[in-house]
Amino acid sequence: MKLEGLDSVSTLLIFGAGGHGRVVADAALASGGWSRVIATDRDPQRCRGELLPGVALLPVDEAAALADAVHIAIGDAASRRKEAGALGGKSLATVVHPRASVAGHASVGPGCFVAAQAVVAPGARLGRAVIVNHGAVVDHDVQVGDFCHIAPLAALGGAVDVGSDVLVGSGATVLPRVRVGSNVVIGAGAAVCGNLPAAGRYAGVPARRLK
Repeated sequence: MKLEGLDSVSTLLIFGAGGHGRVVADAALASGGWSRVIATDRDPQRCRGELLPGVALLPVDEAAALADAVHIAIGDAASRRKEAGALGGKSLATVVHPRASVAGHASVGPGCFVAAQAVVAPGARLGRAVIVNHGAVVDHDVQVGDFCHIAPLAALGGAVDVGSDVLVGSGATVLPRVRVGSNVVIGAGAAVCGNLPAAGRYAGVPARRLK
C-alpha cells in the first residue's frame, strides 16, 4: 500500500470540529500514528473543550502553530478544497482506520481518509483529500479524482474512473468500467449503469440526471 502524505510526525491537527471531524480523530487515535492529536475549526464557538477525550479543540492560529501535519475533516468537497489551499505549505496527512482494508498495491493520496470497514482494492488509486467512508468499497483498478467523497456503503465496481469533486451517496453503486465526470453528485441508493460525463445531480435505478 502506497500512502502519500503520511509521515512520522508527532502532532496531527484535525481541521473541522463537526461529526466527520470526530470520526477522523477517532481513527487517528486508533491508528497510533501520532503522539498527539488536536483539533480546530473556523467557528470560534467550537474551539473550546475537546473534540473527543484527549483531543483538545484550539483556536486556528494556535493549533496550526503546533501541528506537524493537518487532516481536513470536512465532508463537503468545495470546503475541503478551499481549506487545502488556505493551508499553503502545511503537509496534508492521510488517516486510515486500522479496521479498514487497503491493498498493498493500492495508492492513497495525501489528505485522504479511509474509514473503518472500508475496502480499497489492488490497483485502486485515490487522489488528493478523498474520503472513503464507513463500509464503502473501491474495487480493483478504480481511479478516484481529488476531493471526492465515497459515502458509507457505496460501491465502485472494478475499473471505474471517477473525476474530481464527486459525491457518491450512501449505498449507491457504480457498475464496473463506468466513467463519472467531475462535479457529479450521485444520490443515495442510486445504480449507475452507464457513463455520467456531465456535471450535475443523478439519482434512481438506473441513475438519471435530475432537472
